[in-house]
Amino acid sequence: MKAMLFCAGIGSRLSPITNFVPKPMIDFFGRPLVDYILPQLLRWGVDEIAVNLHHRAEVLRRDLKTRWGNVFRLHFSNEPHLLGTGGGLKKVERLFGGRTFLVANSDFLLDPSVDIGQMLDVHSRNGAAATLLLKKDSTGRYTPIQLDDNGRISMLGSMFGTHDPNRLLYAFCGLQILEPVVFRFLPPNRPSSVIAADVEMLGAGLAVQGFILDCYWRELGDLDNYRQAHFDVLDGTSPYRRVVEEGGRFAIIQDRHGSFDLDDFEIALDPEVRIEPPVALGRSCIIGKGAAVGPYAVIGENAKIGPGAAVTRSIVWRGATIGPNKKLRDSVVYQ
Repeated sequence: MKAMLFCAGIGSRLSPITNFVPKPMIDFFGRPLVDYILPQLLRWGVDEIAVNLHHRAEVLRRDLKTRWGNVFRLHFSNEPHLLGTGGGLKKVERLFGGRTFLVANSDFLLDPSVDIGQMLDVHSRNGAAATLLLKKDSTGRYTPIQLDDNGRISMLGSMFGTHDPNRLLYAFCGLQILEPVVFRFLPPNRPSSVIAADVEMLGAGLAVQGFILDCYWRELGDLDNYRQAHFDVLDGTSPYRRVVEEGGRFAIIQDRHGSFDLDDFEIALDPEVRIEPPVALGRSCIIGKGAAVGPYAVIGENAKIGPGAAVTRSIVWRGATIGPNKKLRDSVVYQ
């Protein structure tokens, strides 16, 4: 199966991190974010991926080619000017060969146990032109979507349909199954969006389905959600807790009354260091005398926390340094 992975975005909501790092390469517990998405595509039977590039394109191209080029057939599409999801997809139309394919954003975490097979089955049985992965949402943070009794999209924000107060609201999770008919609704050589094409297909009477997800999903497109995704791991509400623990790079301390052995992680804590769980300490990190870490702090591998510093509700990337007596709260330190 083939897929399109959208990687061209600038990631302005994650600035200033994305001034230096392409959004798909931002660190999440010691690994680039894209390293959590690509294994899922592989499990779902994807073997060929088109990747659009724009911001820090060569950095991302080199990284993906080096680490994933032997796993997938990768096709890179450079966009000197951003084309949006629709324009980016239209540009690589020839790669999809008239078959069902996936398109996915590169800035979300989805429960690793999710099997796309059921979604593909629903898509096929309904003869859908598109099937969008959805999650129940009443926050108002995302474009609201509603479904009719047959699971077809009946309202998509202000673009299609009208709001029914008796129906649930859903958010789009950044992944959908598409048929090649979508290319008829994507204008060539100019910016557009796949969601706009979905709306046009709805208007043309084509079946655009929703598939409801009832498990963990979080978009990491802004700093608040990026931090919260880490905190979800710390407090155990994210299934990625197990993934992080199995990776062996972080010691997760969840209970101040529990015992924990940091020797395996090459971490030595001075008796005057205060740890307020939940926290994650990366391998070989150094925490200075009198420093306080937590609650809700992630200290990356080889990071250095200066004497007397305090880190609360913050993420410190691997190799980063926090100076002596520095007070850090609700922050991300990446260098």
